[in-house]
Amino acid sequence: MSRKQPEFQPGAILHEVIVGAFRARGLTFDHWCKENGLTPSNGRNATFGQSRGELGRANLERIIDAAGREFVRDAYARRLAEHARQFVKGAA
Repeated sequence: MSRKQPEFQPGAILHEVIVGAFRARGLTFDHWCKENGLTPSNGRNATFGQSRGELGRANLERIIDAAGREFVRDAYARRLAEHARQFVKGAA
């Protein structure tokens, strides 16, 4: 049985998008983590991909849902596209 490809690649871009999504809703990432049984450090480990086990992946999904999955998806796609444009420009 093949594993489903992740929708998001954990890392700095995803973390910044998630933090921005919480801010756009008048919340903070750290406050959400504390209110939902995660330390902010564990939340960051999930968004940066440093916790890739079952619990880390589950935490990442919870965080993305709380931040607003569609908002995160759209902002993440825009940020990746911008990063790719900068990368290509720098390679030329």
